[in-house]
Parts: sequence; structure tokens; C-alpha cells
Amino acid sequence: MGTFLERVFENIQEFPDREIFVEKKDGQYRSLTYREFGEQIFGLQELMGDLAAEDRVVIFMENRPEWISSLFSVLFAGGIAVPVDYMLTEDELFNILKDSQPRYLITSEKNREIAEKAISKLGYHVKVLDVDSKKLTGSGKITFRRREPEDVILILYTSGTTGNPKGVMLTLKNLNHNITAVEKLDFLSEEDRFVAILPFHHTYPLMATAVLPVTLRIPLVFIEKLTPTDILSTVNDQKVTIMVGVPKLYHVIHHNIMAEIKKLPSVKKRIVEGALKAFRKGVPRTVRKRFFSEVHRKVGQHLRYMISGGAKLSEEVWRDMEAMGFNILEGYGLTETSPLISVNRPDKKKIGTAGVPVEGVEVKVTDSGEIAVKGDNVMKGYYNKPEETNKVIKDGWFYTGDLGYVDKDGFIHITGRAKEIIVLESGKNVYPEDIEIELLKSPYILEVGVFFHEGKLKAIVRPDFELLVEEGVKDVKSFIRKEMNRLMRGFQPYKKIKEFKLVDRELPRTRIGKLRRFLLPQMWEEIE
Repeated sequence: MGTFLERVFENIQEFPDREIFVEKKDGQYRSLTYREFGEQIFGLQELMGDLAAEDRVVIFMENRPEWISSLFSVLFAGGIAVPVDYMLTEDELFNILKDSQPRYLITSEKNREIAEKAISKLGYHVKVLDVDSKKLTGSGKITFRRREPEDVILILYTSGTTGNPKGVMLTLKNLNHNITAVEKLDFLSEEDRFVAILPFHHTYPLMATAVLPVTLRIPLVFIEKLTPTDILSTVNDQKVTIMVGVPKLYHVIHHNIMAEIKKLPSVKKRIVEGALKAFRKGVPRTVRKRFFSEVHRKVGQHLRYMISGGAKLSEEVWRDMEAMGFNILEGYGLTETSPLISVNRPDKKKIGTAGVPVEGVEVKVTDSGEIAVKGDNVMKGYYNKPEETNKVIKDGWFYTGDLGYVDKDGFIHITGRAKEIIVLESGKNVYPEDIEIELLKSPYILEVGVFFHEGKLKAIVRPDFELLVEEGVKDVKSFIRKEMNRLMRGFQPYKKIKEFKLVDRELPRTRIGKLRRFLLPQMWEEIE
């Protein structure tokens, strides 16, 4: 079996009429085949006729079939793709352009103006290709240059939860490892259908919903509007079987289900809550799905797996969703590991863990509790940053910065980020994520961010104001204080929140849903 690049190239030649993408525009679905995928790649390569090996090409646009065509047009031609967040500001894009020094930038009409403004500050010419102003068709021969396993094919800029994004160099070997590792788990088939919810510029959705489907010949459905209503209607309309998301997505789905249960007449509500409690103890999935059939009809009646990654999923949410008959597989990885390190399997699952390492990945835990990883998934290094690379890769081991342990069954437990531990003046350690997960058990709390500020443990809370209004709550702050006290009753005094403020807007997060904790003190000061 060849590399994933060779396999995608073969799929275009051998399965021209097979559906690979479904796009939704103005509420209408349009199916695209491998032939049309190949025509888009050929059209883009014609526009980049002089692309040389290792030339860098920035991809700066929203999720759409042309995004994936752009990626493979670059990789097939021997170039290095630099996917970036299509919501970057002009200055943020300029910083990445300055660092990566691309020859081309592929964008859409929506993003062209920002791209051109950022390029104008560079001091050298970068050619802009707008996929909306060119007709990407043609049936000529696609350029395909063979790549070596150690060739860098992607530079991905980390999301910057610490405020300092770095270019992660991933090789053909890195991405190939991830594809092979997932295949060996043997839970996907060509009858499945993926949905693209998360932005492709991040390594997790890039691998799971862009590279993997076109390699394994599994159709990928695109969402028109990233609203819960449009996501769920598309998932149902298109009979999606595999949903790839982050904890925030599943928290929202869970929150909405639990809010609906709260509105049920008292007798029915007691029956449903009783079933939820009983089903947690191990009732056949068919029974759970049948009882909660109405929930499945709304969320996705064809869903086989909900895959979660990017951050830790709340055990409460996971247990409830499983009790309702959904099958959640949580995994763990980082941009620097392409991203996959470990995952829970359908037949080997432990709720609250990040699963066991995939084949070809070694994991060890240092004396200080940091998780280190070795394998073909580990990046080549940070682009233009050898010193930064040497800080995290030592003797082939990549030091993740995540804290945790491996239990006797080989499952990885993540307890927090080394950089995010709050060390109190008493010397005691507090893991803010543990507090957040506990507080999110409240149906009245949508989001919470815990941080240390001015010598105190503080929190910014975003309540579900709609639910509170429905229930006739007048003094929201007092009500939320009681909820927090109730949930933190068993916590040691030093772990309890000393002050909190309420907001009616989303907390600062990366595009993959990780909390940007370093921005919380600034947000605190801005709240009246």
C-alpha cells in the first residue's frame, strides 16, 4: 500500500464517478465526484504552473471542497502547504506570511481583501489565487511528484493558547502514520459519511475530516452555516455516520437535550431521568437508542460514532450521551504529533480517559508527571525555531507539556497542562480544568473560565440566561452562586472560587475550542 498521497491520486484515476464531497449552498445539496475533485486540482496546478519543490503555499479560506483541492494541488506538485485560519486579522496573517515566506496564497472572494492587504506589507510579491474568480476545471494530467518520507509537506501554525503561535513542520511520514494508525483500528467503512464542522487549518479536523475521507473513499459533507440547527439538519439529511467535534460541540448538544428534559411534565421527566441513571450502568445500546429514539431523530439517527478531541470531554457529558445510546470515542493528540497519540476504541473504551496509544506510538510519563511521546507521528520541528524545537524534542521524545498518567490497562489520563497549573501562595496546586468540568455539570452554566488573579482564584461564568428567564429566576448572580456552592461542596477550601463575574458572550477560545486562559484577566477587567 502506497503513501496517502499516492492513494488519493489513485482514487482520482480509478474511481472518477464516486461521490466524495457533498456541498450545501442556499439550502440545496450538490454532490461532487473524484473526477471533479481531480479537475479542481488540475485547474489550481495550472494557475501555479511554476511551483517548485518545497515552495510554500498558504491556504486562507473557509471550509469548502476547494480547500481540500488546494491542499492536494500543492502536495501533489511537491510544494509545502501552509493552512491558516480564515478568520485571522490582517496583522495576524502578515506575521505568518513573514515567517513562512510563501510563493502563492490561495483564498476565496470572502478573504481576498484581507489577504491582499497583508501581502502589501511584505516587501515582496506573493501571487494570490482566488478560487471564486477562476473556473477550476480541466481534464489535463495532474502533476504528481513522489515525496520522500522525511519531506516536510505541511507547516501548521499552532492556535496559540499561550499567545505565541509557532509553525509546526509535519512530514509525509507523520501524516502517513496517522492514516495507517486509524485504518488499523478497523472501525470505519466506505459506507460511512463524515461531516466537516471544524476548520481545516487545525491538524485534528485536517487529518480527520479532510485527508482521511479522501484517502479512504468516505464521502465528506460540508455544513453551510455553523449553527446547531444547520449542523443537525445536515447530519440528518445526509445520513452522516461519523461526527468529528470538540468537547464544546458535545457540551452544547448535551446542554440542549438536558434543558428539554427539564421542561417535560413532572411524571415523564422522572421516568426519563430515572432511565438516564439506570442506563449508565450498562444496558444494551439498542435498548438505550430505542428509549431515546426522539433524541437520536433530532441529533442524528444514522450516527455511528461521535469522535471528540482537541480538549478533555466532561465525564458527565460523556456518560449521559452514552446512556442515551450515542457512541463517543475520545482521543488525544497535539499539532506536533500530527495529531494522533491515543484514542478510545469501540471495543476498548474507558470513559474519562484519552484511550490507549495507537500502533507505533510510545508514551512515557516523567517524574514530574509530564507526558512524553515517541513515534513516526512526532513532527520534524518548529519552522525557523531550532531552539524552541530542542526544548520539546529530546532523544526522539516529544515532551507534550500535558500532565497525566497511564493506568494499569494502558489508558492515558490527562490531568492538565503544565503551563496552566495555578500554584497558590500556600504552595498548593490547582488544576483549573477540574473545577470547570465540575461547574459545567450545572444546566444553568454554559461556559466557565477559572484563573488566578490578584492573589485570588476567580471565574468568569456565562450562564444560560434563556433557561434562567424561563424558570423565572430574578437574581441571576445569587442563583449562580448557589449552583457553584452546591457543585463545589466537596472541594477543599483552597480550590473554591473566591470571586466570579457573569458575562453574556462567549469566552475567548481558539478556533478548535480550547480556552485561551491567558486572556481571562483582561476580560475580567473589561466586565462592568
